[in-house]
Order: sequence, then structure tokens, then C-alpha cells
Amino acid sequence: MAERPERLVVLATTGIEEYQACLLRGISPVLSSQDLARVVYVDRGETAGLPEDFVRFLRLGEPVGLLCTHLWSETHLHELGVLVRELGLPTVTIDSQLPGTTCVRGSNLTGMRALMSHLLDECGIRRPVLARGIAHQQDAVERESVFREELARRDIPVDEDLVIEGGFWSDVAHQELRALLGRRRDFDAVVACNDLSARGCIGALTDAGLRVPDDILVTGFDNNQDTLQWPGLTTVDPNLAEQGRTAAQLLLAEIAGDAPPASTAIVPSTLVIRDSTSVAPRSERDQLAAALRMVETARAHMAQQDAAAGMVRSTQSSQTLDDVIEAMGSCVSWLKLRRCFVAVRADLCGDVRCLPADLLTGSDDEKPSAQTDQMPVLRLLLDFHDGSVHPPPPDPYPAHRLLPEQLRDQLADGVLIALPLVVGEREYGYLLLERHHSRLAFHETLHVDLARALDTVFHRRALEETVARRTTQLRAEITIRRQAERRLQSANTELQLMAFQDGLTGIANRAAFEQHLSRHWEQLVPAHSPLTMLLVDVDLFKNYNDHYGHIAGDKALRIIAECLQRSTRRGNDLVARYGGEEFAAVLPRSESTAGLTVASRFQAALARKAIVHAASTIADVVTASIGVAVIHPHANVEPTDLIETADRALYRAKQLGRNRTVLIEDGEPELPTADHPVRRRP
Repeated sequence: MAERPERLVVLATTGIEEYQACLLRGISPVLSSQDLARVVYVDRGETAGLPEDFVRFLRLGEPVGLLCTHLWSETHLHELGVLVRELGLPTVTIDSQLPGTTCVRGSNLTGMRALMSHLLDECGIRRPVLARGIAHQQDAVERESVFREELARRDIPVDEDLVIEGGFWSDVAHQELRALLGRRRDFDAVVACNDLSARGCIGALTDAGLRVPDDILVTGFDNNQDTLQWPGLTTVDPNLAEQGRTAAQLLLAEIAGDAPPASTAIVPSTLVIRDSTSVAPRSERDQLAAALRMVETARAHMAQQDAAAGMVRSTQSSQTLDDVIEAMGSCVSWLKLRRCFVAVRADLCGDVRCLPADLLTGSDDEKPSAQTDQMPVLRLLLDFHDGSVHPPPPDPYPAHRLLPEQLRDQLADGVLIALPLVVGEREYGYLLLERHHSRLAFHETLHVDLARALDTVFHRRALEETVARRTTQLRAEITIRRQAERRLQSANTELQLMAFQDGLTGIANRAAFEQHLSRHWEQLVPAHSPLTMLLVDVDLFKNYNDHYGHIAGDKALRIIAECLQRSTRRGNDLVARYGGEEFAAVLPRSESTAGLTVASRFQAALARKAIVHAASTIADVVTASIGVAVIHPHANVEPTDLIETADRALYRAKQLGRNRTVLIEDGEPELPTADHPVRRRP
């Protein structure tokens, strides 16, 4: 049995993206030098208060120190402050403040002053636009103050009409600058309060036919590396790695008991000049090197997106808990994971064994309380480390331990990210992972997809258990046989309906589609009557999910499904969710005219809904590409031929620029397209 590491430091934060990755580059070497284990605990924004699993971990997991960035809400931060004072837990915050704790902050002043000097003195800027940040947020206020002070220092008046809202988001800045460009263009630079806003501003300038930096200079703040931006953006580097290193050193002093009184440590920021403010053209060699770096970044982005999509496909088809775990295990190499552990509540795994009281409380001297009696007990189902999947230990263990005793040494190796597997208020366990070094930050969608797959499996199991229980009860009621038979039929009908219905959109699912297509195919073969199929794919839906979040994405899919459902007219027509953001419609005994008519109705209905899609390069609203296939079934073709033909037509529609319909009849080459473009709103 591995020795349990007693010296554990927790980083509480909101995610595991570039910001946290940069902090960890500074934190990890400092803590590693003192043999301190590191766990990153991700806060959840959907809970009103601090998540209960995190509270349990701090109370019972026995960390020796806590590092904390901003959390999802002020309420979470306040509750955390109360808890660490109660526990007497050494704590240092980064860019956020808890009463009585030391805070490490990046300086907005040094970098912002250098940036303004570069623009005003070196580039000769005199009429800059300011894309502001979030109102009353400290970073935004400080950056705007320096902007105004540096203009005043040079006797340059601030034109308030050139101060726009950026909100720290690219879509907000894009819309605001686009509106300004509709009124006037007599400015020579855009100073955005963060890199995301700068990206949105560059997009608005490009849309207006203006070039950066030839016509307008643009700057940002944060020095985000995980982006595809051309030209390279002049920005301010807040030196996050140095902030992390400073915070870790201050925490070590607090743990040792020789820390100074609570204070604020300021880490200077530095100006990074790139092509967006270039006053002299770079050499072709430098431009080629920058382009190659951008290509490599784009390739890394595509590989990461393909890996995430592969994981979703693998888990979507899972029917049982074993299927989910097997699918996850098969994806670890795609996902570039160095280590991956999946722990699920023992009661959901059918394990009802009890644990000793000392394991539940975390101490031999403590007695179980009402709180610890209700604490979840986990079983490890996936153990991936050292390049392979290992048989997990069979015994259950308390949730606050994160890993079983046999694997506790894994907490002391590198940095483990603890991601709760939660859907709504239902807690299923944890995903713990560490990724191999990558030039890209790791975007935390894995635990969301895994939690949804588990939720589906356990709901299916609960339904099956309910049906089985009802069946047993009904069969036992011999004296009321007719009533029992009616109940059994009702339960079976309910199960069948749910099995053929898509849980998100309410329309038919893939299984219903395949059954419907097969049945009508057999009926149409003798008469050689036509069968038409539409295959619909929502354009750039991955961008939509990344931009607006999965909740908004689910809502959009429901609207799209409704539009397609309302576009069919006959009783034998079936509309189904084919998978992910793909939908299908089967139109028995219909020619190409009917298929194109349904496609036209759907495109018109979707356009009327005008679902805003700021992340689309096609239109300002959600659009769809459609492949229409028509086949006259006969003995030498199969239903799969119709699906493949529709898929080829859809692929052609995407090749032609998306947001259009392509028709192929009986395997012939593509016919002229029926386009239904969505006009961009002015």
C-alpha cells in the first residue's frame, strides 16, 4: 500500500484554461521543491453557494495550504473566506481578495503606461478608441484610468464618443466598434482592455474594409497565447507565471508560520510589441516564421477539437456504465492525457459495503457526524497512468480522499485536476486528470461530456429498474390480471417511446430513424416508388457551443429541431436527430421537388428564428447546410446507399460555402443547388 501524502496544497479556481496553466508554471516548481502535492479544484458556477464537494474536501482532505484565484461568484468567495478562517488554513489569493489573507496581483499600471507611451510617443497616435472592460471590475477600472491619465499628460482630450463598451468579450467589442464605424472613422487606434476585446475589434475593422496596422493600430491586454490572431497583437503580459511563483512562495512562508501580516504583492506587467502596432514592416523571414507558428497553432487546435469530438462520439453510444468507462479509457491517448482517473459513487456501482468511521472522518480520533455519514463513497473505475490502463483497486473509499489508498502517491506526482462529475444537482463522482505538456491550454469540456454520458446511463438504468419492478408487481396481482396487463403494457409502451425519442429535442432519435427508413424501404421496393432523405448539419456549431456555452447550444438545437419538424406535412414523414448537431428527414413516396420544398421551408423557418451566432464566419445567425438524396429502392441498392448519397450531397453543400442545399438523385452527379442564404443583418 502506498504511503499517504500528508502535505497537499490546493489551487481553487474556475477552470483549467490558459490563465490557470500560466499560473501553474510558476506555482509548481516552488511547491515541488518542498515535496508538496498539488491538486487543482475547479469551482462550479451553477451552485448558489460554494459547492458541497469542495467544502467536504477542505474540511476532511487535510490540505496544508490553499491558493485561490477569482471564483464564479462573490458569494462563493465570501463563503470560502469564512471557511478558511474557521479551519485556520494558510491561504494566499491571486487577483482576488479574502479578508485577512495576502493577495498577489498583476500590475495594470506598469504595462498600461508602457503601452500608452508606445502608442502616443512612438506611433504618434492622437485619436484612440478605448474598448472598456467590465464596469466596476478593478482591472478594467485601472486600465481605463491609465488610458485617460496618459492622454491628459500629453494634453490630448478624451473624445467620449470614442469610448465604447468591450465587456472583456470579443462579441461585445465587435458589435460596439461596428456601431461606431457606422458613425465615424476619424480615429487612428483601438486600445482594448483585454485580448478578447481586441480580437473582436480587429474583426469589426476587417468587416469595414480597414487594415491592421496599415489603417488602424490595435492593442490588447493579457498576452493570450492560445489564440489564432493575424497580425500578431501588441499587448501587455501580466506575468502570470511570476504571479504564481510569488503566491506559492508567500504560501510556503504562511505554512512555516513566519509570514508577514496580510498584504498585497504587486507583480509588474510588461509591454509586448507585435505587428498590430508595427511602425515598420517586418522582414519576409520574420513574417514567414510568424505564419508558420500560426499554422502549428491551428493544427494543434484542430487536433484538440478532433480528440474532444472523438470522446463525445465514443460516450454517446454507451449503454452501460462499463461502456462509458471503456469508451473513456480508449480516448486517453487521443486526448493527450498523462494520467486519468474516473471515480463514481459506490452506490451507483452497486457497492453497498460500509467504510470504517476513521476513513469517513479522515482521523482516528474523530467520530462520525451527521455530515460525514452522508458523505459520498467512491469506487475507482478507470486508472490510467504510466502509459497504460491498470485494473483499479476494488475497495470503495471516501470522496474527500480523491483516490484510493493504493494510489495516493499519484497526488504527489505533478498536478492533478479534480473535476466534479455533476449534472444539475446530481453528483456522480470525479474525473481527475493531468495532460501532457502542450502549447495549448486544456479546455474543460471532458468532465461535462463524461457527466452527461453517466447521467444518461443511470437514467436508463433507473428506468429499466422501474419497469422491472412494475412488471414483478403486476404479475403478482393475479386477482386483478386485466388491470396488471394494462399496467404492464403501459410501462412497456412508455419504455419504447422513450427509447425512440431524443431526450434533448423531443423528436425521434437515431434508432427511430433507422427503423422508419428500413420499414418504408421494404414497402417501396416492389413498386419502385421514390424515397427522399434530407441530411441537415448546423453550420459551425462547435464555434457556437464554445462561444455561448452548452446550455445555449442545447436550446438552439431544440429550436432547429422544431423548425425542421414543422417543415414536413405528411403523416409518413419522419424528422429525427441523427447525431450531435445533425438532423435527418425521411420522406417516403416523395420526389426531389418535395425534398427541396421541405428544405426551403426549413431554411426560411430557421432564418425567421434568427438565432444570433457571433462566432460564425457565414452569417450573424445560425445557419444550416442540407444534403437531399432521392432513390427509387430496388433489389440492388440498400438503405445505406440513400444515407451515403445524402451525406455526399451534404458534404458538397459544405464545400460550396455552407448555408445551402445540394440535391443528388439516384446516385447521379450533383444537380444544380437550391441555395437559401441568410442575409447578414446590417
